[in-house]
Amino acid sequence: MNEKVGPYKVSDIRFVAAFDIDERKVGKDLSEAVYAEPNNTRKIVQLRPIGVKVQMAQPLDGISPIAGDKIQPSNAKPSNITKVLEDTKTDVVVNLTPTGASKASDMYAQAALQAGRAFINATPAKIASDKAWQAKYKKKGALVVGDDIMDQIGSTILHKNLLSLLVNRGTQIGETYQLDIGGGTESQLALDKKRYEIKRGIKTAAVAAAVPYKFPIVAGSSDFVDFMENRRTSYFWIKGEYFAGTDFTLDMRISLEDGPACAGILTDVIRMVKLAEDKEQAGTLNAVSSYGFKAPPRRVALENLNQELGWMPKGPRPN
Repeated sequence: MNEKVGPYKVSDIRFVAAFDIDERKVGKDLSEAVYAEPNNTRKIVQLRPIGVKVQMAQPLDGISPIAGDKIQPSNAKPSNITKVLEDTKTDVVVNLTPTGASKASDMYAQAALQAGRAFINATPAKIASDKAWQAKYKKKGALVVGDDIMDQIGSTILHKNLLSLLVNRGTQIGETYQLDIGGGTESQLALDKKRYEIKRGIKTAAVAAAVPYKFPIVAGSSDFVDFMENRRTSYFWIKGEYFAGTDFTLDMRISLEDGPACAGILTDVIRMVKLAEDKEQAGTLNAVSSYGFKAPPRRVALENLNQELGWMPKGPRPN
């Protein structure tokens, strides 16, 4: 999204540690593991070995009964995550465990806390928005942001901004839905209704926040289509009224590649967190969380983000 955040370019990000639970990844160089099954995203670049071996973590609730056939658990001994973070001099930990893996997310959050490292919770698990975690990170002098990373272009950000535009134009929103189908593992996890209820609630709340009154709304994944592989299609429908009670309906569809969708946001957030560390900030970064996540601790209005993110880059976007 931004060529530079403070002094940092994307090329300044260095991977120094990685964790997984699948035998096709554990023990492999990260450059090889990122393309190992069950990953099915397009190969963007041919990576050279970087000398970072993927280490085993405790599976905990990271394997869903629904998508369990996609995972081949490794028999390797789980590593001491906190020690690895300390030994590798990690600055920022990014949590990208599957939806519903709240215990696994807690494990990584606790390891980052003990090591005094910044923690980015890209999952729906309640970490950055939990007051207990906020207090712990503040006391430790470390940073925490989240929860649930938002795509650079995706169903939630489009739905939010479309509703905001309609409200600002004086229309009255009557009802709306947003339904996603896809072939990635996250879409398959949507079939596990118990786990995915958290995600659906977060999506619905994020979209509803764009309208200053209550109205019927449904937002979330609806089905898994294996042959779509790493692509996702989202359907939107909005019904409302404008001048003199005149009805309107809006139907819209977007299809996109799922894998890279949040990368632009995530690379911004990593650099924002590092910059905040340089400025010796601690605890929760509300503006950064609101910029990049569906369920931030405190929602900052889009028009106020640039003011709160005083150290955000200015000027034209790079080509």
